[in-house]
Amino acid sequence: MNKSILKRAGLVAATAMLPFSQAALADGNWGISGWINEGVTYFDDGLESGLYQNNENGHTLGSRITLSGSTDLPNSGLSAGFEVILEPQSADEILGAGTSALRGGDAGFGDQNQGYADQITGSGHEIRVLGNSLHVAGSFGKVTVGLQSMPTDNIAVLEDPSLTLWSAISPVFVGNFSSIRGLGGAATASTWSNFLTCGSGIGGIGIDCNGIYRMGVRYDLPAFGPVTVAVGAGNNDVYDIAAKYKGSMGGINTQIALGYAKIGGTNDANWGNTGTDNFQVQAGAMDPNSGIFGSIAYQNEDIDGQAAGFEDSTDAWWLKVGIKKGFNSLGDTSFSFNYGQYNDQFNVDAAGITGSEVERMGVEVNQYFGSRLIIYGVWEQLSLDVDGTNAAAYNSADDLNTFRTGLTFFF
Repeated sequence: MNKSILKRAGLVAATAMLPFSQAALADGNWGISGWINEGVTYFDDGLESGLYQNNENGHTLGSRITLSGSTDLPNSGLSAGFEVILEPQSADEILGAGTSALRGGDAGFGDQNQGYADQITGSGHEIRVLGNSLHVAGSFGKVTVGLQSMPTDNIAVLEDPSLTLWSAISPVFVGNFSSIRGLGGAATASTWSNFLTCGSGIGGIGIDCNGIYRMGVRYDLPAFGPVTVAVGAGNNDVYDIAAKYKGSMGGINTQIALGYAKIGGTNDANWGNTGTDNFQVQAGAMDPNSGIFGSIAYQNEDIDGQAAGFEDSTDAWWLKVGIKKGFNSLGDTSFSFNYGQYNDQFNVDAAGITGSEVERMGVEVNQYFGSRLIIYGVWEQLSLDVDGTNAAAYNSADDLNTFRTGLTFFF
């Protein structure tokens, strides 16, 4: 192609962008922010053990790059803005012949693009769009349209005043799609996700079962002091409402969030249902003087049109308690203990089961280096206990033990 044509085309494109660029620079309300989250995991599933490097934490807390901007609209008292969120993610980590991938992120949601063969021939990485939305705000509140975090997304995740979110949160992101070892011959379900199934069908994570970005409309009402309320409507008959409190009670930093979602039209193959009612709540508190903190999350799902022989109501809860203080000159250090139960979340692959419990236990350490870097270490164990005619085949299952060390850099 003629170089002069290319040059003229480039000048035309640059000139066309000038009005936008100058406006953005003039009001200054635009930027790039986010974090990169990488880790190394050692696992022992009772049959095999090994070490692998992985992107940490899947959606929301995994690596992200956010492009955002806003501007005041002339003579209206309104403002408008946008947000585009990108996620760099790695391919599935394949641990060996006959072994399912041990998920360090959320490859099981189909958002990590390449398997073993592609890792040989390519980089095994891609960048996906997590969110893409526009909003208009004013004295009436804020209306957001597009691919976005809906009101009950992360209701059981973010209300932890310690902000030790990258080391451990209530959903099960580590090992959930790996194989359960030590099962008897009558067992028909083979992965931990078979006992951590969300009725809405978004994946085997156990809790935060409306925790995905959806195409829809969200309305955030004006704040009522320390209380905020939002309602949303998403594609495929999804409606939700959430209320949050963030303030101080008796000198204790306190956060509370609760939300209800009506998730229709799922028709998930693991359930065969026609919809789900999802209720979640999380409460957290931290003493700013002693550094002692704690948070507890709970979820209940009622499943419509459930297949005969499977639970139409499941629940899950998760607790974190610890202390976070400036024990050294580097920055704050936190030590905490985690415990959770995920009850009756078995799916149709688990034939001959009438009840199930996945028990999750862990300890974690976080070291903060100012506000830019966290280095953390976490040990966790998943254990399985079931009831039913095939209980013996599952109750011989080995525990899954993982130790992760990770780094999160903020920019």
